[in-house]
Amino acid sequence: MKTRRALLVEPRRFELVEADLTLGEGQLLVRIAVCGLCNWELNHWKGRIGEGRPQTLGHEWAGTVAEIGRGVTGFAAGDTVTGLPANRATGPQLEGFADYIVADAACCVKVGASVDPMHAIGEPLKCILTVLRGAAPEAGDVGVVLGCGPMGLWCVQALSGGLLSALIAVDVDDAKLALARKYGATHTLNPRTSNVEEAIRDIGRGRLADFVIEGTGNADLLNTAIGYLREGRGRLALMSSYERTSASFDVGAVVGKAVEIRGLHPGYSLDGMDDLRRAVRLLERGTFRMDGLYSHRFKLEDVQAAFETLERKPPNYLKGVVLP
Repeated sequence: MKTRRALLVEPRRFELVEADLTLGEGQLLVRIAVCGLCNWELNHWKGRIGEGRPQTLGHEWAGTVAEIGRGVTGFAAGDTVTGLPANRATGPQLEGFADYIVADAACCVKVGASVDPMHAIGEPLKCILTVLRGAAPEAGDVGVVLGCGPMGLWCVQALSGGLLSALIAVDVDDAKLALARKYGATHTLNPRTSNVEEAIRDIGRGRLADFVIEGTGNADLLNTAIGYLREGRGRLALMSSYERTSASFDVGAVVGKAVEIRGLHPGYSLDGMDDLRRAVRLLERGTFRMDGLYSHRFKLEDVQAAFETLERKPPNYLKGVVLP
């Protein structure tokens, strides 16, 4: 069958093309319901990574099974599914900006009927589990989420169940802080109006944070994040895609406080599919929520405008999605 597919033909230029799809053994034909815009793919958009042109993008997808290939078990037509951008034969597969995709069933997870397919994007939630594994929250910890974009807000959602003595969200945007409160943050702090380090110490009754999840993507804030941590093996979890990859930071503070810095690339996960299954179960349970997160919606034919908006990030931008 044929499908429309967005093709990045050169840096900062998409074209919509028609492509042939062939359903093979062990594969699913999936009608895409939604595909999220990810900051990481700005690296492709800007020409920094991705060998050769043209290339397909889109790894935060969810959809409905249209047809199952020979040998597939555990899936049926009509099931809501999400998956990881992988193919056993060809390696990473970024093709979610399309009407349909062919995906290896082994790389897909069925999502319960209680979840709207529009809300079933599993890949970023799988990454949240990786972040939490690195942050290693313990009972009674004071935790800080620095940066309340969608990833930061999903971290707030996942941490809001009562394990922590305090869950502090930090951002310069009061609207994002309001969402953090909605999703379960016990405290919200705006650095433009508060001395955040002093406030954390007050909240922690004389102690600073046990862990900080850094989600701003601003390498200049690494020292700030280190300043929020207590002395004695506080954990700094770096989950962002950084625009600038080199930065200076206070080595004395890192050593003096015995800070543990953990870079939480998806490769930190030892079993991505297991993390995806766990994330989907939490989505079904209602731990992860999408209400209030999709600020911008684009049709497939407007994927060019979608990436231009993602790069520009207007003041009201939070999370963009593409809808075929």
